[in-house]
Amino acid sequence: MKLKFWGVRGSIPAPSLPLAIREKVLSALQEAAKKNIDLHNPAALENFVNSLTLDVNSTIGGNTTCITLETDEHLIIFDAGSGMRELGRYLMAREFGKGMGHASIFFTHTHWDHVQGFPFFIPAMVAGNRFDIYHIHPYVPKVLERQMTAEVYPVNFHSLQSEINFHQLKPGEVFQLGDLQISNIELNHPGKAYSYRIDDGKHSIVLATDGEYKQLGSSHTKRYIDFYHEADLLIFDAQFSVRESIIKEDWGHSSGLIGADIARAAQVKQLVLFHHDPTSTDQEIMLALQQTREYLAQHDKGVLLKVDVAREGWDINFDQQNKFEIKETNLDGILCLSLAGRLDDQASEEFTTYILDLVQNGNTQKVILDMVGLEEMTMAGIRALLEARSNVYSLSIVNLPDSIYRVIELAGTTDFFAIYESMNDVADVMNNSSMKVAR
Repeated sequence: MKLKFWGVRGSIPAPSLPLAIREKVLSALQEAAKKNIDLHNPAALENFVNSLTLDVNSTIGGNTTCITLETDEHLIIFDAGSGMRELGRYLMAREFGKGMGHASIFFTHTHWDHVQGFPFFIPAMVAGNRFDIYHIHPYVPKVLERQMTAEVYPVNFHSLQSEINFHQLKPGEVFQLGDLQISNIELNHPGKAYSYRIDDGKHSIVLATDGEYKQLGSSHTKRYIDFYHEADLLIFDAQFSVRESIIKEDWGHSSGLIGADIARAAQVKQLVLFHHDPTSTDQEIMLALQQTREYLAQHDKGVLLKVDVAREGWDINFDQQNKFEIKETNLDGILCLSLAGRLDDQASEEFTTYILDLVQNGNTQKVILDMVGLEEMTMAGIRALLEARSNVYSLSIVNLPDSIYRVIELAGTTDFFAIYESMNDVADVMNNSSMKVAR
């Protein structure tokens, strides 16, 4: 299963403002100057940009709710917010552009930010394409028709050339779509919204957008905890802070901290904060993520739950999740190995073999390990790093995530490695043949 976010905002589209973009550029340039980044070195520049936080090197995105889930047999679209327009452009380059596409569309509810992109979904205008629309609210067909009447849109719904079939589901119904089991549960939201859970026998995903949890006692949250239980991924409405959710009671939205409590109780593996408020800046959204992680750190079990923030263009491949990867680049004669994924017992053997192959080819005089993409490391990974250190002339580590540094710290081995904050710092030291720990 492969999941992709096409729209992550709530209420109304919120494109980045010119001033916000200018501030990102200034912030990146200031950081580059502080770290003495070589602006003439493309590889160094790319590594530097990758090391910047999401609110500086990219954007959360301003489109409203639209998510795709793709398997070998099915393409499922959840909601039709403004992100659906860009999805349509992408699909037109595939079989949908030839009138040979098929997708299933599931609606959580029909508030405008979840339907407004449908009139701009080009594949629906192409003859030969087929769409099965699944909904729980009985009025979904009428809502889609009404927003495409002559008064508000030039193309009438009934003039769409694709084949569109509607299927009404019952609240709480368990539905089989090929090898996928899809179930739903009602969320507390004005007009009702529904959470969907998708299970394929190996992985489970829950989309729980537009839900308010006014009562947090166990008797009130049990039904949700049971529904979310042991999901690999819980996409959770985090439009408000806890304070805002109290002040804006009955608006139908929640917060990252409440999501953290529910996800912990449900033994969810990964929590994704979603449906961001249109007034929230990228920096404010990243702060909410940081606060959620800090809140979880106060609990012993919090370290078991991974938390991230939904952003446009982000895709998650569950068949390759945490897969260990090594990418090799050369920085002015210094070999840089970018590590990504999970460095565990199996990956450590792959890494050790990779290093030994380099040794045999005489390519290990100076090696930098860029760990910005490393998500997890076990003691087997520590051992593999120590073996690599003994097999090369000089080995340095850069862009080390805090969670990975903490593992090295717990192992009592921080002084075994030369650890640097930036690629530029370690390159300067290596070129000067002077090694020191910078962290």
